[in-house]
Amino acid sequence: MHMQIRLHPKASAPNVAKLLAFLAEKQVNLTGVGGSDVEFGGEFAFSVKDEEAEDVLKLLHDNHYRDARLLNADDPTCGLTLCEVENRAGALSECLASASTDNLGNGRIIRDLLIQVPSDNGKVPVQIYSEEVLTGRA
Repeated sequence: MHMQIRLHPKASAPNVAKLLAFLAEKQVNLTGVGGSDVEFGGEFAFSVKDEEAEDVLKLLHDNHYRDARLLNADDPTCGLTLCEVENRAGALSECLASASTDNLGNGRIIRDLLIQVPSDNGKVPVQIYSEEVLTGRA
């Protein structure tokens, strides 16, 4: 679960319920959801099993969700970080602190989180999406 699909949830007007109904109709099983300002011009983010991600992306493109894009946490340039956190107090805080520290060196800040269903190992995968910001660096 290293991949994430991001898009503006609209074929016309932004509508998350319509997107979710479409995905349900197509039998797409979501393993996590997140995003920010999803019906105010922001992005809805979701994950599926890695081996299904390319097919789901094609399905979206073929059905008027043309801005959908696939991010892979294995690509350090895409801004996606994956943490697997234990179900205990402070685990999410530690994950975010680590991502924030990494972001300092990369000129990024956290945009949003995507929380996934627990893995077979009992840990909860958390995807952290960070975007580049303008800095004074040359």
